[in-house]
Parts: sequence; C-alpha cells; structure tokens
Amino acid sequence: MGFHKRWITEEALMSRYQREGIEGIKSYLGHADAFVTSDELSHYVIDTYNSENLKNDEKWEKINKKLKTKCKDDKVF
Repeated sequence: MGFHKRWITEEALMSRYQREGIEGIKSYLGHADAFVTSDELSHYVIDTYNSENLKNDEKWEKINKKLKTKCKDDKVF
C-alpha cells in the first residue's frame, strides 16, 4: 500500500474544471492521501476542501464558485 501525494496547480485545476466541471475536481482530489499546492488558487481549493467548518455541499459550492469566477476572469469559457 502506497502513499499517494498529489501536486495541485492552478493549471491542472483549471484544465480539469474546463473539461469535466466540478465533478472532475471532486474525482481529482478524492484519490489522494496528501496535497502539495503551488499557488494561491490551488491553496484556496485545498484549504476549502479540508475545512472542518463547512458542510460537504458548502465546500463544493465555494470551490465551484471560485473556479467558475477564475474561468470568467481568464476568459476560459
């Protein structure tokens, strides 16, 4: 049994979100034992994902809103 560490980057998050939406992000984050973030967006997503102060649906709503806003700001869609 191995330890699965995932490097999270803004580029990886945005690419997956653009292709698969929030379900792709859920799948991407759900299979790792630890996360290493490399920028402000990935740090925000992982902090929200690991928050003990939010209900699960609230976490995903916040993450979805942040990624959607980032897509609009970067004119990805």
